[in-house]
Amino acid sequence: MLTEVDSTRAFRYQWYLWRFIGLHSPPLDTFWGRHYLAWTILVNVVPMFYLPVSFYMECLVSRSLIEFCETFYLAVVTLVHQMKVINVSRVQRHLLELQGIMRQLDGRLQSEPECQVIRDTIDKSEKICLYTLRLFVMVLATGISFAAWSDERELPFPAWMPWDFQKTLGIYALTFTVQCVGILILSFISASNDTYPLVYLVMVAAHCKALAIRIAKLGHNALSPEQTHQQLHTCIQDHQTILQLMRILTTSLSSACIIQFLCTALSVCTLSFIVIYIEMSFLRACHLMFLLTSIIIETLIVCYASEQVTHEGEEMANAIYETNWMDQPVRFRRTLVFMMMRSQRPIGIVAARILPVRMTTLLSVIKGAYTMFTVLKEAKARN
Repeated sequence: MLTEVDSTRAFRYQWYLWRFIGLHSPPLDTFWGRHYLAWTILVNVVPMFYLPVSFYMECLVSRSLIEFCETFYLAVVTLVHQMKVINVSRVQRHLLELQGIMRQLDGRLQSEPECQVIRDTIDKSEKICLYTLRLFVMVLATGISFAAWSDERELPFPAWMPWDFQKTLGIYALTFTVQCVGILILSFISASNDTYPLVYLVMVAAHCKALAIRIAKLGHNALSPEQTHQQLHTCIQDHQTILQLMRILTTSLSSACIIQFLCTALSVCTLSFIVIYIEMSFLRACHLMFLLTSIIIETLIVCYASEQVTHEGEEMANAIYETNWMDQPVRFRRTLVFMMMRSQRPIGIVAARILPVRMTTLLSVIKGAYTMFTVLKEAKARN
């Protein structure tokens, strides 16, 4: 008897975080549900309104290229996360629909190796989510460390304030605390919005792999040709379901991916400029390196997950060839050929319907960041 598998368990951290930040409402007949709107407003005032405005204003009042770069990457990152939150609220209905489809695929699993593939992917996705959240919290921790050890009253992240936060220790401590709380909540928002594409994509890849295992066994058992052909039809239906999942994911993630790529290129460019041309303490250098790593990982995990889907889709053709098609009737072989032709068409996320999201895409983003860095370097040389 097969152990029950639930693919939706892989998404629990995302939905917990979305509920915390006000994107996933509980039932309205509960105490929590009746006061959820007030909680949503309260928890989003600082990270989604106060912090972005302070970063935008700091960019506008900067007096030099270096000062501008010190805040520009923060303004870009917060702007992108504001847009991601809007995108999540827009596609939330589709994400719930995807979970229902994955439950259907769970019910199709027929062997322990198929179930084990799903369980291993669930565990891997949960670990990646936790590691990503820890990395974002580490960015905040290093920012607090260098600001606390600074000789002057500095904030963890440079920002414009309508008051003089350095005037008294009390005002400084209050401003410091508010920014830290806002950045912490923003870390939760970032972790959920950056990892949900990864989780959905790797789960689709896992179901592709489980389906490939099932296909490879066709014709190798004692079933009649008619029963084997019926199993092939079931596999084709599951393959079509997976393709439906990818169409929904492409619709949900396409615009978010292209925004993420642009944000990564701009942020890597400005952060590299700061690290190279500004003298800083060791703690601040560590902070900026953690920040640079987290920004790159935001794009890396999406590219990796899309690459996994593409790879498992290509492996489907190999699984089809491993079936015992030589001992099957012509009708089976003809159907198998059509399935192989469809499996040879690559699947994966296409950003803005023109840019396939692969690991090579990350290299293109880094190259774009380097190109912009050379422009900044020339501008500094002229000044």
